[in-house]
Amino acid sequence: MHNVLSSAVFPDPRLPVAGERLEVVADVAPHSHAFFEIAVVVAGRGTHVSAAGEVALAPDSVVVLRPGEWHGYVDCEDLVVRNAYLGPDVFGLLSGALVPGALGPNALGVGAPTHPAVQHAMRLLESDLAEPWTLDQLAARVNLAPGYLIRLFGKSVGLSPMAYLTRIRAERAAGLLIETELPVATIGAQVGWHDPSHATRRFRSTFGLSPSQYRSAFRP
Repeated sequence: MHNVLSSAVFPDPRLPVAGERLEVVADVAPHSHAFFEIAVVVAGRGTHVSAAGEVALAPDSVVVLRPGEWHGYVDCEDLVVRNAYLGPDVFGLLSGALVPGALGPNALGVGAPTHPAVQHAMRLLESDLAEPWTLDQLAARVNLAPGYLIRLFGKSVGLSPMAYLTRIRAERAAGLLIETELPVATIGAQVGWHDPSHATRRFRSTFGLSPSQYRSAFRP
């Protein structure tokens, strides 16, 4: 099943909030993602499919998806939806933004474009989460000094490279917890957390729940 990466959805990783209007002219294959999605039908008809079953859609229908849930659309007839996407940590970011300077002077504005080296580093991390990445290794791959890469990441993403890695590992783990029956330890190893205790701590730091609690709460 296709997994939609957060970096492909949020134009500014420092504030993971995005939206779009979609005209669904063909079936949309089941896919998953590690962010919240709220879809409001504004026209047409179709059927929403997910692990919870099939639901007929009509104007004003609303679909709410948690991080890690898979879904798709079938039997669409002139279906138009407005989607809102929210990162799993967006509520904490918005709360912090209420404190002057908490996220930096441009946290809610349009910042400078993401540096190409940062974009490259993000793609490298996302493409191989199981790799035991270190800052020095990542910096070498993008031909930058480690300290300079940290500064560029801070300006573009609002996180250090290793903090960003923790977030995307947790997002992928969330998807696997809902999509599969794999043991928590196996999922941790697949995203680069080979120590189960460390995996639980890192996952909880992102979602506020242990992996087992997350699976129990959100798996249909």
